[in-house]
Amino acid sequence: MLQLTTFFTQNGIPEETLIWIFMLPIAMTLVVVGRQIIGIKGFSISAPILIGFAFAAIGLQSGVIAFVTVLGVGFIIKSALRNMRLLYLPKMALILLITAVAVSVLTPFLPYKDDIQFSHAAFAFIILILSTEQFGSLLIERGPRKTLGVALETLVMSAAIFFLVTSPWLQNIVVTYPLIVLLTAILTNLFLGKWTGLRISEYIRFKDVIFK
Repeated sequence: MLQLTTFFTQNGIPEETLIWIFMLPIAMTLVVVGRQIIGIKGFSISAPILIGFAFAAIGLQSGVIAFVTVLGVGFIIKSALRNMRLLYLPKMALILLITAVAVSVLTPFLPYKDDIQFSHAAFAFIILILSTEQFGSLLIERGPRKTLGVALETLVMSAAIFFLVTSPWLQNIVVTYPLIVLLTAILTNLFLGKWTGLRISEYIRFKDVIFK
């Protein structure tokens, strides 16, 4: 299995890049388990993964601060533009633009900023900024209260993915046995695709009826 990793590294692909690519099947499966088995909602399958990898690039504490800032500024700007007769796309572009400015202003004050390689972290900030669009769409559909709940669940799932991606033990596993990791992820998702049982959150929610 290690020969596959050696082949990629010998052809110019950094091992760090390979680790992140090989981590994707595990991260995807974790999100599916979170949604199908536990009942965590989140913005989508891709959002927690992207945000989790963004946290891995800039650090969990800085990532959480940036994430909360992005959602807070996005909500404020969206509320400010509510009474203006603007089409959806220009309005969303304004929200993203002002959010990007807010993150730029915030960046020098982030904890451990001296340890962040901003050339590598640029896409992490872009991912966090662009997550405002999903937040805004959900805000329109479900309102502030439910959107806040989904945002918190997304944050929890993203933090779990951060710990997954940055685990030295798991990094060694995916580099040494990438095909086994991929096969395990495929089989797990095939099993979850046939899942018809209740989620853990539903057991908790309806415990009085189920265990009556």
